[in-house]
Amino acid sequence: MNTIFRPLLVMVLANLLCGCEGLQLDRTFKIGLEGWATLGGSSTRTNESSSMLKPPLREIWQYDARSGITASPLVRDSLVAICTLKGQLHVVNGKTGKRIGYISVDGAVTGTPVWNGTDLYIPISTGDELIESIDIQNGSKNWSAKFGQCESSPLFYQKNLYVTSLNGMLYCLNRTNGNEIWKYQTAGEDVQEPIRSSPAADSNLVIFGCDDGIVYAVDATTGHDVWKFKADQSMFASPIVTERRVIVGSLDGTVYCLWALTGKLDWSYNAHSRVYGAASANDSLAFVGTADGNCYALRLQDGTIAWRFQAQSVINCAPLVTTNLLYVGSLDRNLYALDVQSGKEIWHYEAPGRIKVSPVIWNGMLLVTSEDSYVTALK
Repeated sequence: MNTIFRPLLVMVLANLLCGCEGLQLDRTFKIGLEGWATLGGSSTRTNESSSMLKPPLREIWQYDARSGITASPLVRDSLVAICTLKGQLHVVNGKTGKRIGYISVDGAVTGTPVWNGTDLYIPISTGDELIESIDIQNGSKNWSAKFGQCESSPLFYQKNLYVTSLNGMLYCLNRTNGNEIWKYQTAGEDVQEPIRSSPAADSNLVIFGCDDGIVYAVDATTGHDVWKFKADQSMFASPIVTERRVIVGSLDGTVYCLWALTGKLDWSYNAHSRVYGAASANDSLAFVGTADGNCYALRLQDGTIAWRFQAQSVINCAPLVTTNLLYVGSLDRNLYALDVQSGKEIWHYEAPGRIKVSPVIWNGMLLVTSEDSYVTALK
């Protein structure tokens, strides 16, 4: 083949494989339908679902986003929203796995967006944009807020957006235009401690961890301090709020349980290994994975161990709690289905790549993300 035509052929093939950029739904998006619309499934981030899935599960579709994924997929009205490190938003038919369209955003997406109505609020981890708002109906940009970079997941709570940033700020933003309502600075003006922990909320408190090792609780209305708790090392993990308690792990290898209204320590558990990912919880147990591959079930009442499961590699994403099972993803490429009460392995699924993203459940279907660009639907 003539070498002059080879680059053109490569370009044509790439376009055929990737399709043209653009996003336009062929129907009206149904706002009222429930789904999995935020990190952890709710503002308390507990990664809990009332669904019941009975393994073995089978693959019904697999979608290749052709870029790394560290954000959880979101699902509403049979639409799956997938954001990538390449800075793209893909919208996929949740029933078939076929792509509806995709658009580019203004930087890499590390954290999970939040979906409210027809608007998707996407955190940006590169450039000067903190977050941008995209209309899922037609792919148009509503607004962008240029307050720095965000590696965490935004929170939608009481009609406002709350976003933590790498410049050590918590921002409260107007959801309709991205304007700042207030901001909270974690350190002095000359010190910037990055925040990689995503905020959770309950009882009018916005709660998050920071690289300075402190858990902060801020009044959601005013942005004023309510309480602080200091751990021995940085907190990358997002806190969860359950049964009037805050559960959060630290790089010091400890899982902390704090009283949500006061920040006082209720109990702590030394896992002897770093905790990178958020916990999950039902009404009696908290579940947390560690860098040495252990998944612990801790009793909320006193922090004692109910059971422990050993994976073959790091667990750095939150487990998913359902009525009967706990789904745990690991860097060993396996998704484990464990009995919630005993920790016994019931089933496992080997993914195309390492699992660094929490699984998501919707309409009797499990969405499993593996880091080399795949989202797989199991049913």
